[in-house]
Amino acid sequence: MASPHRSTPARRRVGRPSGPTEHGAASRERILDAAAAVFAQVGYDRARMADVVEASGMTKGSVYFHFESKEALAVAVLTEKHAQWLDRVQARLATAPPGLQRMEALLPAMLDLHRDDPDAWVISRLAHNLAEVPATRILATELARRWIDRVADLIRDAQHIGEVSDEVDPQLLATVLVGAFDGLKTTIETVSDDPRAADQQLEAGGALLLTMMQSVALPR
Repeated sequence: MASPHRSTPARRRVGRPSGPTEHGAASRERILDAAAAVFAQVGYDRARMADVVEASGMTKGSVYFHFESKEALAVAVLTEKHAQWLDRVQARLATAPPGLQRMEALLPAMLDLHRDDPDAWVISRLAHNLAEVPATRILATELARRWIDRVADLIRDAQHIGEVSDEVDPQLLATVLVGAFDGLKTTIETVSDDPRAADQQLEAGGALLLTMMQSVALPR
């Protein structure tokens, strides 16, 4: 006599869940914020995953559940913070009329961002760090070009309405401005131990960059 048919119990899934949960998303965001603060304070090279665990107030297992290495964590911080940074600057620029006035609003918007969000300093530093790692160089380059392209679009808009000379190469000027601002931040971080003095130096340097940018404007 044939043995009765037995249903095979469903296998339990092991490992990470297939999709994000509300709790998981909140935990991930908490880890990213903690990592951004750690990277901003000590730099990518000196930062340890243990520092991020401590800063996040979460368990080691929870942090490694979301990010398996410091490199993966740095990539996530750079990608998401960079996107947030661009969106915030873009929203600020949208309140200014297109053309030269929007160009002139660019540097004040960037300065306000760094004044309001100390972790914003981490973006350019992480980009330089990850550009030196072969596995992440393409990402770092892509993000830098994305920011340069945004600035170049502002310059093209000003050219289109006749406020900036057509002889100016928008992509080149945008590269100079972004590079100068990032270089200014790096230099100030190196020579200044006083956050308030650093903010003042950054603002003064931003004013000089604004004067340089205004030099390409056509007479009104």
